[in-house]
Amino acid sequence: MENRLYTSQTSPKGVDCKTIFPDTPCFCTHRYKQHKPGFGVIPKERPIKLPCRAPNCKCESYHYVPLCCTSPIRCHCKHTADEHAEYGNLVCKKAGCTKCTGFKSSYTCGCGAPVSQHTMTVETAEERSARGHTVTEHSPYIVVGGKTG
Repeated sequence: MENRLYTSQTSPKGVDCKTIFPDTPCFCTHRYKQHKPGFGVIPKERPIKLPCRAPNCKCESYHYVPLCCTSPIRCHCKHTADEHAEYGNLVCKKAGCTKCTGFKSSYTCGCGAPVSQHTMTVETAEERSARGHTVTEHSPYIVVGGKTG
């Protein structure tokens, strides 16, 4: 459990709206567990990046794909996340789509904030505790194994 990282999609108010589990999908279409598994020494640079380890994937860091029930949400350009680039500004790759400047959606999370205002939070136990969030055995991260170094 040394060097465990806690990953979640966080609302503008600091609430963890989505705990990221090993099988949670990324924009690159790969799962969280296919991204960098951990670190011998936690990097000092923030945010901590978790690049995809799948062959030929250009994903620079894990990025949660919000869902509406079981369906992926759509960008303002009307295309789904898997039709957007998995790196940079997440611009649409669909032929003929010229208006998209990056994946943006008006979809609103259960917390009341648009998903575009949420951030990916990758943090250590100390950073998580400092935000007032649990890191004990009752944490949902313990149940699913979390990320460890």
